[in-house]
Amino acid sequence: MTNPFGSGSNPFEFLLGDILKMLGSQKGMHSEMARQMAISVANVPADQPNVDPLDRIQYEELTQILQIHLQNFAGLPPALSHNTKLEAVTRVEWASRTVSDWEKYANMLQKVAEVHEDQKEIGSELPSQIEEPENFTQMIQGLSKVLGPAMIAMQLGSMVGHLARVAFGSFEIAVPRPTNAVGMIIPFNVDSFAREWEMPLDQVRLWATLREMVMSTLLSVPLISERVDELISKHIEASAANLNQIQDRLTKLDLTSPEGLQAALSDPTGIFGPEEQSDAQRRILDDMRTTMAVIEGLTSNAMTTLGSRLLGNSTAIDEAFLRRRIERSDGERLSEQFFGIEITRAGIEEGQDFVRGVIERGGEEGLSPLWTRKEAFPTPSELVAPGLWLARLELED
Repeated sequence: MTNPFGSGSNPFEFLLGDILKMLGSQKGMHSEMARQMAISVANVPADQPNVDPLDRIQYEELTQILQIHLQNFAGLPPALSHNTKLEAVTRVEWASRTVSDWEKYANMLQKVAEVHEDQKEIGSELPSQIEEPENFTQMIQGLSKVLGPAMIAMQLGSMVGHLARVAFGSFEIAVPRPTNAVGMIIPFNVDSFAREWEMPLDQVRLWATLREMVMSTLLSVPLISERVDELISKHIEASAANLNQIQDRLTKLDLTSPEGLQAALSDPTGIFGPEEQSDAQRRILDDMRTTMAVIEGLTSNAMTTLGSRLLGNSTAIDEAFLRRRIERSDGERLSEQFFGIEITRAGIEEGQDFVRGVIERGGEEGLSPLWTRKEAFPTPSELVAPGLWLARLELED
């Protein structure tokens, strides 16, 4: 039988050449690919219903009621100028919007990766026909490089899709959203959580709405959101130290095997889960852990105080939610790895102890420097000694 690819040609060379040119012609991260991946992963079950109009009305009413309680609570920044409206959405809607909101971080990672290779030049300089086996090997290596943006898009989509299956709302993890973004709540997930833990549905809905509004209030404060954004950016930039390791991993893949390519794209640890961390990354992660502990402590204090007023006792919901967060699947953990945010019971308890220690010494008003004074966040050593933190602020005054 005549070889349809021509004498001496590898049957994969034309296919790989077309893939190189297609991917190489697109600059930056592939947004639509990420969105479709996120929707595909999030759309479970496939027959998930649209949000019930009555549920939309209930969440709108809850938001209005809780806004009053938040405005009069000294343990949080004033929410008078912040729109804490929540829109009830499906998992698919949450996933699509979240890809758009987080796309800038994926683009940042892509820019770090582009120091190694310009994707467009790889695709445009590819010869139309390759006759030597050595050149075919080079094509495989080139494909592993040009796959970078696609890999980042697929991993962004995967992590958003997995998170969409469990998230209550916009701030399942404490990553700032754009200032013009409308807050989201996923009734399907809230109701599933209530059924799974056999808790009263109305109480869980109120609790979930309150938590989203508390997190939205905190992350709307420029000093807090800018600090988190800066630490995420530094974490991503520091990943340059791992790019050689990641490149080696991609180059060793057998990309002529469909099974190998599928495994590479579906591996949850993928490009965002390097085996080793640089010294710079470790320092950044220490600062991130401290920052997240404080945010978790402030959130917990608000939930405990306001929750007791509105629900009588929310301890059971608090504990169930905490257990769900710290027992995530690998797919759900992928977002934490990407942003450098690790949620642990120990970290949350450290934040709770810090906030309690500040309140015991200076009342809830003693927390206000966290959202009014630049560089006021505690250091890792001050996190476990709130008295030292207060003393430093007093000396700086």
